[in-house]
Amino acid sequence: MKKTLFYWILFAGIFSVNAQTNYFYDSNGSEVHFKIRKDMVLVKVAENMSVEEIVENSLFTKASVTHKQFVIASIDTLKTVIENLQKDLSLKNSTYMLEYTDGTLMSPMDKIFVKCKEGQIIEQLLDQAKVSHIVRSVSVFNENHRIYQLTVSADLSNVMDIAVALYKSGLCEFAEPSFLRLLKPANSNPYYLNQWGLKNTGQYGGGTGYDINAEPAWSITKGNSNIKVAIIDEGVDLTHPDLYVNLLPGYDATDAGCGGANGSPCGNDAHGTACAGIVAAADNTIGVVGVASSCKIIPVRIAYTNPWGGWVTTDAEIADGLHYAWDNAGADILSNSWGGGSPAAVINTEIQDALSYGRNGKGCVIVFASGNYDSSVLYPANSNSNIIAVGAISPCGERKSPTSCDTETSWGSNYGPELDVVAPGVLVPTTDIQGTNGYNPNLPLHPLCGGTTLTADYSNLAYTVWFNGTSAACPHVAGVAALVLSVNPSLTQLQVQQVIESTAQKVRPDLYTYSTASGHPNGTWNSQMGYGLVNAYAAVQAAECQPVNFTNQTVTTNTTVTSCGDINIQNVTVTNGAKLTLEAAGEVNIIRDFEVDSGSEVEIK
Repeated sequence: MKKTLFYWILFAGIFSVNAQTNYFYDSNGSEVHFKIRKDMVLVKVAENMSVEEIVENSLFTKASVTHKQFVIASIDTLKTVIENLQKDLSLKNSTYMLEYTDGTLMSPMDKIFVKCKEGQIIEQLLDQAKVSHIVRSVSVFNENHRIYQLTVSADLSNVMDIAVALYKSGLCEFAEPSFLRLLKPANSNPYYLNQWGLKNTGQYGGGTGYDINAEPAWSITKGNSNIKVAIIDEGVDLTHPDLYVNLLPGYDATDAGCGGANGSPCGNDAHGTACAGIVAAADNTIGVVGVASSCKIIPVRIAYTNPWGGWVTTDAEIADGLHYAWDNAGADILSNSWGGGSPAAVINTEIQDALSYGRNGKGCVIVFASGNYDSSVLYPANSNSNIIAVGAISPCGERKSPTSCDTETSWGSNYGPELDVVAPGVLVPTTDIQGTNGYNPNLPLHPLCGGTTLTADYSNLAYTVWFNGTSAACPHVAGVAALVLSVNPSLTQLQVQQVIESTAQKVRPDLYTYSTASGHPNGTWNSQMGYGLVNAYAAVQAAECQPVNFTNQTVTTNTTVTSCGDINIQNVTVTNGAKLTLEAAGEVNIIRDFEVDSGSEVEIK
């Protein structure tokens, strides 16, 4: 019985935040606005329960904060709690966290600070605002300034509404929620300011706005820990402080004999570590932050560096690594920052199997780098139209070429009919192998490529500021795919590809003409830029509003189907006097075989 009660109380809390107010009035009468963070929630635990008991029982194993009777958890964690219902406990209610304009995460608790105007008493204020019935207690917080603290019995998601009602009564000078705040140290992710690919403010002589639009996407999600990205590369530093919290067990498909067990690298083989940081470096107080910082990484080593600077691998090792990623490890996304050579049937077979059978038949999203030779798209990126082939841009929004603004004269991003999208690919800050191995300080990529924009790498050898190539562009897109699946894991591989391609930004129209082209069905396209620069925010928004397919259903009780996009009806019967309500922000499309028996009803809103 307790489990059932817990289920409905918690569900009520989740649904109540859908109409959550995101502002209140300050003492000057100005509206103070916040972003609603749909990736994090604040949950109040019943007073007869201990927060410590909940955490110890692993119901909130990923909780980032506990404070008195409150727990902050990622939204995917909370959904897991709802689904599993493993423990007997009662949660009071919940609300989405809010983000202030400076990036601070906040949430109203069940208390409100109120200052009465001169001559007014608190009882009159509560009656005027019509909130007396939900105010559990009133205490004097500062007697000299007539400031009271109200404790309310309403849902947390309604606390802002109560504060607004109190202020609008005209009897108080201010009514402000008491917030729980997650304050970050001043050095939080110190290299994030350099990550122009996530937020371009003109770093390195670039152009403001030529970025993947990450920050607005993060107001919706920073990823879901159930989404797994395989970094198929030369290994990942398994103890890196910005990576280890997001690492899953890895795999070594090579026979290098250099200690690369579980997907770790050998020696200076830092390429995979750099790619992993771009995808999912943790959002903490150090280093950089990944595109999908709450998603997981599967390190898969298929190669190691040879003395001449390239990779050593075999077709068998590549195929083995691909197979492990999609079949054994259950990866959702395969990020491949490599390519070249002639096609191989064994590799093509694993790619096609991953596309067809991965993710329980939905298909893995496969992302490949286009190549760095200022020429045509390399294999395997050019081998399958369902691969997302990624080129690189400069901080100025151009296709990376020997003459682009970044000053790296020795390479250019490959392009041509197989190119799908572009992403940041030069002077990319990311994770490096710790200590004296890796790019920093051994391989100064920017100067070696002719670059003169920067003359030194980071002093912290666990990071590098000048990772480059379509190798850097590819994991940006893999990270965006991870965000897309985080908000809608039911999407197929093809749907994810369509979302990413159709929402890409048509950057630099002064240099490139985007037009309709045969073989490119997801919008206007250009041979040097593909569909354009990947747009994380637009892609996540589109993924949230994919059509709802209501198919093969017999409706015998009152049922409501909602969608922020279209609803597609196929093979549906409404019977037994039931009412089917269809609420669509887009269109309701009846494909075929839709029957409503006598006495039953359909309503379209």
